[in-house]
Amino acid sequence: MNPISERVTVVMPLLGRVKSPSPAQHSPAPVDLELAYNFQDTYIRPFKIFDSVVGTLTDVHPYTKIALLLQQLGQVYDFMMQDETLREIPSMQSIVGPIVQHTLKCSQFIRDYSTTKNLWKRLGKNILSETDHTIQQYIDVFQELMKRFQDRTAQNTSVQRTGDLPDLSGITYAQDAGLDPGKQCLPGTRMEILSEIIDWANSTKGNVQPVLWLSGPARKGKSAIAHTLANWFNNVGGLGSYYCFDRQRDAERLHEKIFSTIARDLADRDPGVKRALVDAVQHASVLKNTTDIIQQWHKLLMGPLGKLSRLTVRPVLIVIEALDESGGADTRRDLLRIIAGKPPHQGPQITDLPSNFRILVTSRPLSDIKTQFDGAQHILQLSMDYIPSEVTERDIHTYVSAELKGLSGIQEKQIAMLAAQADGLFDWARRACDYIKKGTDMDAVDALVKRDLYVMYRTLLAEIMATQNGTPEILAVFRSVMPQILGTVEPLSLISLNAMRDCIPDQSKHYKAEDIVQHMGSLLSGTTNPSTPIKPLHTSFREFLTVQASSGDFFVDISKAQRDLTFASLRVMRHGLLFNLCNLKSSHLLNREDLELHEQVERNIPPYLSYSCRFWSSHLRATVFDTELAEEVKSFFDHERLLFWLEVLGVIQAVSSAVTALPHIPRWLKDHSGYEDVSATAMDVHQFIQTFGGIILHSTPHLYVSALPFWAVNSSIGSKFASNFPNILRLVSRCDSESVAVQSLLGEYAEKVLSVSFSPDGTRIATGSVDKTVRLWDAATGQPIGEPLRGHTGAVSSVLFSPDGTRIASALAGTHCLGQLSLVLAGWDPHCVWFI
Repeated sequence: MNPISERVTVVMPLLGRVKSPSPAQHSPAPVDLELAYNFQDTYIRPFKIFDSVVGTLTDVHPYTKIALLLQQLGQVYDFMMQDETLREIPSMQSIVGPIVQHTLKCSQFIRDYSTTKNLWKRLGKNILSETDHTIQQYIDVFQELMKRFQDRTAQNTSVQRTGDLPDLSGITYAQDAGLDPGKQCLPGTRMEILSEIIDWANSTKGNVQPVLWLSGPARKGKSAIAHTLANWFNNVGGLGSYYCFDRQRDAERLHEKIFSTIARDLADRDPGVKRALVDAVQHASVLKNTTDIIQQWHKLLMGPLGKLSRLTVRPVLIVIEALDESGGADTRRDLLRIIAGKPPHQGPQITDLPSNFRILVTSRPLSDIKTQFDGAQHILQLSMDYIPSEVTERDIHTYVSAELKGLSGIQEKQIAMLAAQADGLFDWARRACDYIKKGTDMDAVDALVKRDLYVMYRTLLAEIMATQNGTPEILAVFRSVMPQILGTVEPLSLISLNAMRDCIPDQSKHYKAEDIVQHMGSLLSGTTNPSTPIKPLHTSFREFLTVQASSGDFFVDISKAQRDLTFASLRVMRHGLLFNLCNLKSSHLLNREDLELHEQVERNIPPYLSYSCRFWSSHLRATVFDTELAEEVKSFFDHERLLFWLEVLGVIQAVSSAVTALPHIPRWLKDHSGYEDVSATAMDVHQFIQTFGGIILHSTPHLYVSALPFWAVNSSIGSKFASNFPNILRLVSRCDSESVAVQSLLGEYAEKVLSVSFSPDGTRIATGSVDKTVRLWDAATGQPIGEPLRGHTGAVSSVLFSPDGTRIASALAGTHCLGQLSLVLAGWDPHCVWFI
């Protein structure tokens, strides 16, 4: 038997069974360790991972160095299986964990050896030399870990390896700022982000960033994620220190104790660090109680760590939680500069930490923190804003289900409703569950949670204003920017918001949006990335701000923002709309066949232009008549950019929004003379879209190639703009009617339709058919909207929209659905009323 095969048979008992290259060499399996000793899965799992690759070692790397590595593992196994050793393991997690971690690293190296070897080859390195060096490092580390295990065992039997080392209790230490296992995420939640951070912490890549900043608004679950990760690393011996700030403990000045506490935590877990820390303070007692964190960083932390053996390669995680609660911006200035790699004095920097050290920082995205961390190449930034809303709602649903499990009267319907009301805010869900478990009626929960959140909002807003040292202008900036953030139809990013604000005529409102947004990371999401839509932390924050009785000085009058947003939208279109904006090549291609169209839209139609094209009329409708604004509207309808607007709506699949928008123009101008031509043009364009909307949607160039030539010459559009396009078709004769009627059909599906109903605003059509479905259609283009509504057991003979257009009532042949409407609404019967 070759040395590799021999070592395989020696090592595999560690994994719970004997494994050999051939059936003839197979030996009976010993008792499974996991069952025999009831080890935690976190300790056994890495050995199983090693098991999954060890059988193919001869194929991966038929070289004697592998045999040496296996021999070392066999020695580890022999020692660990001794009865006296097994008795020590429950109290030896801080060392057993690193052994487990190192076994996992060995398995990953062997598993990925082919990839690693190819990389070395591309870098021009000697493969055998690199392999020998790497494997020798693994063997050396195992020897060092076993030595530490034996040293700790000796300590447990009162043979103190540390000899006469002084007690470190004299070094300043922050009590009760550490890990709290009770604050972990509920099992099964936050799995994606936890996995991402664990991968970062365990990465052995040379270019991995040593610091990860997890940011996000208050009450979004950052703390639970931090505690979960720390607890996991603690269980496998990889947690170096957990340091949690708390604004309620400002009087304790926790910011002055951070690095002395972290240093003591590391010393408690590693005798080498302890010896180095003792040496650091032995002849400099003043360091024990210094409040200068620069000195703490250099002398108590980086100095001792710099003396560690290079063999200490296990992952070590340090967690700094709630950095934003460490006091004011002045208080944490030095701490931020240290983490950002910009200490005010010369000395070791954070990038000089041992390569296996990782620092996880959590905080709200406050402006002073963001300013320091932005651009720091060694800091990996991860925002809670990037967690998809559906993932957050799923996790909240899981949380609510677990919290309310077993309570009488709580059904899936109530759980789903609570998860939806939480609106992505874990703190809302937590408070709601607490009230329900105390016996609060479900109908009263929302009001009680909202009351609690209102108190939090007032406190946070007061803090934001106070941090600006009472700057008189900060409240004016808040009152200028927040109405537009809350007044938009859909959230805008910081870039888009500033682009819109630059087009507002009132020069006094030209503050930059970031002047206030950068301070509101605790109440708004999307503040960390200028391209991410900004929106309130929770729907209740919007309600709080827009009701003066609750918000007081922070009241936001959204109605006053509508005029500004209308002006901004019209002027954004004035500057941004051009002929063939997306460089469409040919009318022979349907939009869906143009493979470059999506990229062209992304490049040439910025989000604020798309927003303006879709929603300018929505803001106009919410504005009282204004002569200056009316002139801006008139300019829009008198210019060929009116057609460019339709072009953009075609390529972004939003033609139907014009059908809704245009009829409101004459209503807004009603009783005001001088704008009759604008009203006529608006209605002419409305009819034009109803006629040609489907064509424009399918192949936008036909707006000019086909639609415009066939529109009547004496129409507003024809008389104003046809001459601007001299190379399009010219009709030599036409029928007597003023325009060509083009009908949008539902295709073959029309034969199945038994009933039809128009929505109150005329933008949608509902159909009931023999295929037992109710379907929605775009009235302008004939395109289906969403998926068919299913649930009927027979042909649908009647459909009808509710007066507000939010529901559809439907019935089978012979069923009087409308007569049962009150019963249906009470019972949420999906077979009769559809919520759309």
